[in-house]
Order: sequence, then C-alpha cells, then structure tokens
Amino acid sequence: MGQQLKIPFVSGMKVGLGFDLLTGSPSSDRVIQNPQTSPPQTGGGQTVTTTFRLVQETNSLQEALGLSAAVSGSYAGFSATAKMQFANQCAVTQYCLYAVLAVEVINSCVTVDAPALVTDATDLLTTGKTDHFRERFGNRYISGLKSGGEYYAVYRVQSFDEQERTDVAAQISASFHNPALQANLNTAIENRKSTSRNELNVNVFVYSAGGISETETALSEMIEKAQKFPTLVSGDQAIPYQVLLDEYNGLKLPGDNLNFYDQEQQTECLLFNSRLLNDFTMLVNDIDFIRKHLDRFHNPDGSPPDDVALQQARQQCLAIIDQLTRAISDCTRDASTCVHFTQSPEDFTNRLPILREPQPGLQRVPHLIGTKAVTYSGPFEWSKNQVVVDLLGEQGLYFIIDNPEELDFGALGSPPLPDAGTIIGQTPADGTFVPGGNVLHVRVSPLQENYGPEV
Repeated sequence: MGQQLKIPFVSGMKVGLGFDLLTGSPSSDRVIQNPQTSPPQTGGGQTVTTTFRLVQETNSLQEALGLSAAVSGSYAGFSATAKMQFANQCAVTQYCLYAVLAVEVINSCVTVDAPALVTDATDLLTTGKTDHFRERFGNRYISGLKSGGEYYAVYRVQSFDEQERTDVAAQISASFHNPALQANLNTAIENRKSTSRNELNVNVFVYSAGGISETETALSEMIEKAQKFPTLVSGDQAIPYQVLLDEYNGLKLPGDNLNFYDQEQQTECLLFNSRLLNDFTMLVNDIDFIRKHLDRFHNPDGSPPDDVALQQARQQCLAIIDQLTRAISDCTRDASTCVHFTQSPEDFTNRLPILREPQPGLQRVPHLIGTKAVTYSGPFEWSKNQVVVDLLGEQGLYFIIDNPEELDFGALGSPPLPDAGTIIGQTPADGTFVPGGNVLHVRVSPLQENYGPEV
C-alpha cells in the first residue's frame, strides 16, 4: 500500500467515493462496496497536535498549514479552498519572516471497514478498461474522515533588516514557549516598532475551521485561543475538516501485479511545476514590496530603481504564472502533456534592485539585551564576556557596563541569582547606526536580590 494522504475536506466528499488526486475532485459514484466505517480501536478523547515554527518561503508556509503539494497533492484542485486562500493572503516575501502557530484537534477519525471495489469498478479492470476506470473513480479512494477542527495563526514580521526580523520572530517564539512572557509581548513589539530604523511592521492572519469565537489580533490572544481551541471544537462545534486517501493498489484487484495507470512521472512533473508556481508567486510579492519602498532600494550599479521596469517584470512573471497554471491543469488531465517548465525565478531576481547598505563608516548596533555581559572565573569574580567583546570588536565597537557595582558580592546578602550580569538595557538602541569605534553603554541585572549590610 502506498502513502496515505490527508487533504482538506470540501463539500461533496464522502467515505467510499473515488477521488482524482490530480484534479482534486471526488467521483460522483461510490467505488467501495458498503463503505461501513468504524473508529480506530484506541482510547476515547481528543487528539491535539500543536506546533510553532518560523518559515520564510511559500512552500514552507503551505507545509506548515498542511497544504504541501508533496503531502496533500495540492498542486491541483485545492486553490479555491478557504485554507489556500488564507495562505495566499499572507503574501510571502523574502523581506518578511513568518511565525506560524498551528493546532489540529481530532475528535474522531472513522475509516472504512474491509474496503472492496464495487462490481462496476472490478469489471472495468478485468476487461482492461483502466482509462475508463480512472475517468469514473480517479486514482485513489476516500478511506476515512476526521472531525474536529484546526486553527492557524500567522504572525508576519516585516523589516528591511534580516537580524531584526529574526530577533522579533525569536521573541514571539520565546513567548509561545514561556507563558510568563506572553502578557508583555504586544507592548514589547510595539516598543521595538517605534524605535526601529528598518520600518519594522508586524501583521496578524488567523484561520479557524470549527468553533465559534472572535478573531484575535494579538499574539497573546492567539496563544490563549490555541490553548482553549480543543474545547471550542468539542461536541456540536466539531466539523469534518480532513479526509484520508488510500491507493487502489492496497485492495484486492483482479489480475496479478495489476498496474492500471502509471502516474509517477505525471505526479513528479506536477510537483516540480507547482513549486515553481509558488516561487514565481513569491517573486511577484517581492516586486510589489520593492515598488512600495523604492527609496530603500537601488540597482546593483548604484542607480535608482526604475518603476516602469519593475512593472514590466511583474507583468512577465504574471504571464508565466498563467502559463504554469495552464500547464498544471493540462498535465492533470493528460500525462502526455506533462513537461518541466524551463523558466526560473532567478531569470528575474538577478535583475531586481537590492537593499541599500548602511552609509560607509557606520555600524549597526546589535541587539544585546538578554545577552550575558560577564562571565565568572571564580565564585564571585567576573570579567567581560569575551564572546560579546569579540562580536563587537569585529565591527569596531566596544561596550562599558554602567552599573558594575551590581555585580559585587555582598557577604550577608541573598544567594547569587542565575541570570546575574545579563544585559537589561543598552545605549544606543539596537538597530541604530553609529560610527566605527563607538562605545556602547549597557546596564546589567544584579548578582543578588539584596546585598545585606556592609561588612
């Protein structure tokens, strides 16, 4: 038996129907005799899967949303689903980083018992009419149905500075894993946006299948929603949201080693072209982003961007997207038309404007807050953290601790704190630009909660 696939549920899907994975449509006729279903022989209760990941490409985002063509066959037939439209709404571009929170809740999963083909299907295979079989029943059959719900929250972090994108996304990730940080996360991000020199912006996208509740706009609210989502899709709030597809080769078929159609090359070509389609779609998003921020870009030779040339490149990419879409559609219907598309996004990206670098002689101040500024060589003897010293030295920068007295040990005070010497404030702020050789001032967390009386 081949790999079992899981695809989004759409109206018209029923256990026991055939399914054409290449076109994304169920058959109108039942292909499985008496498709009685039973739940798996496991304990009751919900199955909840929660994941959090950072992605930066369209293919990776679709995979995080359960829409990967390699897994769900979503290269055709699913473009009109609500979840695919949600993925497109996120408008993936290389100048953004995406934090994806995903929750899948399974209340029940029923699968067909002892599947066997109906007489019409068996007769078609016995007489060698495999093409007619596929026209009627597709290349897989719907073997199961999941009910429950799924919830996706996507935080899009936009900045001209890659490090800033990474820092903010890491801050979001830390809050997801540490409830104590959630309450202050929204304020912390707003503070970073107000001081950013790289047009930091954070947008929120939410998709929910099952359950009734208000749409969340803050990450802390999303995390809270994710935690209570299983309750929201329990009982009557559950919906069918996913079906299972199995290959016919796993059934008892007439003839020995029967191979009624060979779709391996067809599937591989569809997968290749669908990924290329995603790459060109992302390229269009990149061009749109550049056109909105022309002042932050220049051509490789230093000249200003030509908006007319960018519009032309965009139209050419859209034409290629149309060609790819038609090629994928034709390939799903006729394997003889399947060919790998030869044009590549690199044909365009090499000609696009690039981000302006900081002015000569200026250095970007790194984010130091949360970093250990000191290391302890003895129980209470400290020195500057050499890793931080070397990091700043590579940029011609240096740092001074403004409150070193906080690191001195009080013999009659409280026990030493594990986070002593961690940077809690810095001047200038991270993301600003200063001349090489500049001195950065930092404040660090204390060694003890109280130092007791002086000896």
